[in-house]
Amino acid sequence: MLFLCFSVKDRDPLINDFNQYIANFGIETWYDRKNIYIGDKRHWQNIEQGAENTQVDSAVIFYSDNFANGNICLEEFESLKRRYEKGEIQIFPVFLGKAPQKIDKKFKLCTDLVYKEIYTKDDYFALAMHIVSKMVFDRLKNAKYSNLRDLLHVIDKNSLEYSLLSRYEAIDKGNYAMRIAYLYSAYKALTYTKETDYMFSKTMDFLFFKYAHDNIIDEKRELSVMENIALFAALTA
Repeated sequence: MLFLCFSVKDRDPLINDFNQYIANFGIETWYDRKNIYIGDKRHWQNIEQGAENTQVDSAVIFYSDNFANGNICLEEFESLKRRYEKGEIQIFPVFLGKAPQKIDKKFKLCTDLVYKEIYTKDDYFALAMHIVSKMVFDRLKNAKYSNLRDLLHVIDKNSLEYSLLSRYEAIDKGNYAMRIAYLYSAYKALTYTKETDYMFSKTMDFLFFKYAHDNIIDEKRELSVMENIALFAALTA
């Protein structure tokens, strides 16, 4: 589960809309407007049921001047930082606007880690792809095979999956639309008769319908993410 940590002054429109956007990739979020109701104990819900929830294994920290002067978001940050230092959680630092040249030492973690800057809704996709890419990569960390090319040596050469993946490898590297179509088809073939990971399935659907008819790719991470998802599907088939 992905925890969204931010100042309430930054909620509208950026954080609220990003929470809706990231759902396109099948990522479940812990978001106060979704998880807290009037009458709830704020600290118990935000901290004990939120930032310190063992089901929360990653967090986006949206830093701004408002964040630095906040209250509950600072408590959330300290909880998330402690969990990060114990290796319990992945943190994605995001600056709302340009990252400050100087930052209070208590927020140094936000600049020690690779971070993103976002300004408008147009930046949501790049941020989402960074998060998804990391989540998918972590799932494959200890996999026997690290890429589709190696996998082709061990799967049945008479299978539909082999046919699609081998043809994918032969497609011109600049033909993004065709490569995405073949990866998507291979993934569907690999998962046709089994239960699929919700995040992986939603991500593949989203990227396919975004790019299948468009040969311009925004982030250049899309193919890598789709390859890794197809690889994971093959390894768990």
